[in-house]
Amino acid sequence: MQVMVRLRAPLAVVAALVAMALSSGCTTPPQTPVPHCEQPGSDCVGALLEALEEWKSAYNSRDPRRLQQLYSPGALITDDEYSAVPLSGAALPEFFDQMAQRPTARMRWIIGNLQLFGDTAVRSGEYEFSEEVDGQTRERPARYSFAYQRIGGRWLIVLQHSTLRP
Repeated sequence: MQVMVRLRAPLAVVAALVAMALSSGCTTPPQTPVPHCEQPGSDCVGALLEALEEWKSAYNSRDPRRLQQLYSPGALITDDEYSAVPLSGAALPEFFDQMAQRPTARMRWIIGNLQLFGDTAVRSGEYEFSEEVDGQTRERPARYSFAYQRIGGRWLIVLQHSTLRP
């Protein structure tokens, strides 16, 4: 019983502080769940198109860390230059840092097809890379496939494949 008497004052202080915090708006508002892509009101296609434009913008900015943030941990890149680069471990910084060493490289979308499979999406089509080399603009059209997964409400790249167009 004496323990209860001794704890009464500290518990009253804690209760008062909690009540003040709750009434002052210091609580974190409840998170609104992101609707699944099949649910009415979801903007999955719009958000995915924004993610594609963010990739283009990040690539053209030549900022390797900004580009890296658009990939899911464990994502994989395959193309004509890299047979398979898992985006984890030692290969990760090297891949993006090499990309940044080409300051004039840019890309533009040519055509794309989008397929949505719930919280997974595939975008495939053609894009073109251009780069100034020895005072000349070199253009390289390529085919691509990007597989995206919606993680925490964000579309992240889980697989990217590019190959030069014949």
